[in-house]
Amino acid sequence: MKAGEVNPRPKIAVESETSTIALVDGDLGFGQVVARRGIAIAIEKARAQGLSAVTLKRTNHVGRLADWAETAAAQGLIGMVWVNAPMALNVAPWGGAARRLGTNPHAVAIPGPGGTVAMSHDFATSVVAEGKLKVKFNRGEKAAPGIMINAAGHPSTDPREFYADPPGALLTAGEHKGYGLSLAIEILGGILSGTGAARPTPGPVQNGTLIICLDPARFLAAGDFHAQVTQLFGFVRSAPLAPGSKEVLVPGEPEARLERERRAVGVPLDDETWRQLRECASEAGVA
Repeated sequence: MKAGEVNPRPKIAVESETSTIALVDGDLGFGQVVARRGIAIAIEKARAQGLSAVTLKRTNHVGRLADWAETAAAQGLIGMVWVNAPMALNVAPWGGAARRLGTNPHAVAIPGPGGTVAMSHDFATSVVAEGKLKVKFNRGEKAAPGIMINAAGHPSTDPREFYADPPGALLTAGEHKGYGLSLAIEILGGILSGTGAARPTPGPVQNGTLIICLDPARFLAAGDFHAQVTQLFGFVRSAPLAPGSKEVLVPGEPEARLERERRAVGVPLDDETWRQLRECASEAGVA
């Protein structure tokens, strides 16, 4: 906000819309505020028409994508979100040795009966999100092999090399597969929304976002849909366990368990992250 990159009082506007599509201009507002408006529009249209697609542009970091996909799922809809960050590049393309892409995450949430969420996944198209590496950096810990390269393009486990000058880069998940998904998200989230795709021009962090909602009840009876999803998950969980594995989980289960634990006992923070939060709060006068 001090740099004028975030507008604390945005005039969020729907630039154009049809019965199923809306293009939203966030007026450089906080991403969570703009995304909340976007998912509300997407849910309303999908309820009426069976499907919807809503784009967001000129919006800051939209936060955890699963929050928005799960908001749709809790309303009985399949929620999907794709997000790019064209001026926050930290991932090397497959075969490259320098930053050319963002972590470009996507999320999908599947509804369960009675307003529950049956499944939810939210992950970057890089091996890990940049925030995971930041935690390692703040703790003075090494990263796992296969996550990043240094500025020379060599494999590294030292987060300091990622934040060096010149910087290192994260690797794409699944090698060429994550690279392909990342490029697709540059187009879906970035170009379609009007935010644009990855580029060398410096600028404030903005998230180009595409939200799609589908009503499964327009394809088959809701009870049949939920029964088949439950049957699928049961079949998957019935797989014999691999050596060292304790159980087969559905995407979103580890996060749901951890959320319950954190709500009960609190969120652990390393000293450096806590120091940074206190410093920021003090500067903002909210300490």
